[in-house]
Amino acid sequence: MLIPITGPIKFIEAPDKARFPYSHGLLVDDEIKTIIDTGFGEENRRQLSKKNIHMIINSHFHEDHMALNTAFPGVPVWASPEDAPGIRSVQHYRAWYGFEYFQASHIGDKFIAYVNWKEAPVDRELTAGQHFQTGQTSFVAIPTPGHTHGHYAFWFPQERIMYTGDIDLARFGPWYGNLTSDVDQFIQSIRLIQSYQPSLIISSHKGIVDTDPQAKLERYLTRIYEREERLLHYLSTFRTLNEIAQQRIIYGPHPEPANINLYFERANVYIHLRRLLKLGWIEVKEDTYRCIK
Repeated sequence: MLIPITGPIKFIEAPDKARFPYSHGLLVDDEIKTIIDTGFGEENRRQLSKKNIHMIINSHFHEDHMALNTAFPGVPVWASPEDAPGIRSVQHYRAWYGFEYFQASHIGDKFIAYVNWKEAPVDRELTAGQHFQTGQTSFVAIPTPGHTHGHYAFWFPQERIMYTGDIDLARFGPWYGNLTSDVDQFIQSIRLIQSYQPSLIISSHKGIVDTDPQAKLERYLTRIYEREERLLHYLSTFRTLNEIAQQRIIYGPHPEPANINLYFERANVYIHLRRLLKLGWIEVKEDTYRCIK
């Protein structure tokens, strides 16, 4: 469903409340018709295919943001140079998800089958601060790493709208379950978005946020620190990564497919442990971790 926001800017509402493997998108229905992210489902694809789409931009490489890129043949696709390899290449995709790193190739196989992921071309690469003029609308590409190393947000200065992609303001909180994710960068990216003081945020899973977006960004950021407190408390003695993951600090009770979600619990915990090690708040010994703060 296309929901008008202002002028040519339209919200592409995904099915199932944009639960994975769907995500909301954005249409700039201007002279140069532009879609940002294509995980919006088949019904939206049919509606959008009636328009003469000129350009697709992926906020990052994840499958729920590029799923229907190839459903618009001949339309050039943009992505960041950091994340483009994860769209073009299954080798990069698997490596960044860490399936082999964590000795979980079988989980990788199941996950790729579950999301029906396929390689897709990226024709052009974004640059930091790149300005797009689509007619009466202009927007700027803003690097916001953390969720992935090449995640971008898009700022519409005239309308004071920020499309934040997977800085999504969902109750779950920030997701950083790739080997290329970084918790400190995620924190910095949230702060960067706050500095623009957007009057309205459009996120990939929460959707339209037009009531007190600053407070919602702050609450979203707080989820990182809440997890951190629970991690440090649990690490009063040496614990393995598997033991920490079983506490379900990130995901809570694991929904189906439970084995895949347990894998991503481990991956998110691992990335958060990297931050704690860098801060000097924990130590590692023989693949076990303990708080020393």
